Amino acid sequence: MKKVWLQTFLAGIILSGLFFIGGCDDDSYDIPEYTEFQVQVDSIEYPSSIFLGQNLTIKFYATLGPDGCYTFSRFDATLTDNLIDVTVYGKHEQRDICTEAISYLYGSALDVSRLDTGMYIIHVNQPYPPDIYDTVYVKRITVSK
Repeated sequence: MKKVWLQTFLAGIILSGLFFIGGCDDDSYDIPEYTEFQVQVDSIEYPSSIFLGQNLTIKFYATLGPDGCYTFSRFDATLTDNLIDVTVYGKHEQRDICTEAISYLYGSALDVSRLDTGMYIIHVNQPYPPDIYDTVYVKRITVSK
């Protein structure tokens, strides 16, 4: 019985020592902190019309920031009646080293689905006026006999 207790005690000491030596290093789990910002969109690209059942793909173009610490974050889009309301967000990571190249949003795409027939207004919210407004038409597929 003493032998089992002694082996368990020694195993506990060895495992504790390994834990303290290897332990958790908080620096290895650093998550870069970032701030999110609304992107000033330069232009959008999309078809002037689509057929019922197709997704509408809207591509966005903008300058995100002066260096590689600026990246695209997300789209915030809502569809209400015949209005597609979109806000584009970027993020700026607080890092010590960033590439020196200007960061662009070059054609990141938003797919809008489940559109009914008719005219839709695309509204892109901007942090500085003017907002971007445009239209797209969703049409039925006609079958010729």
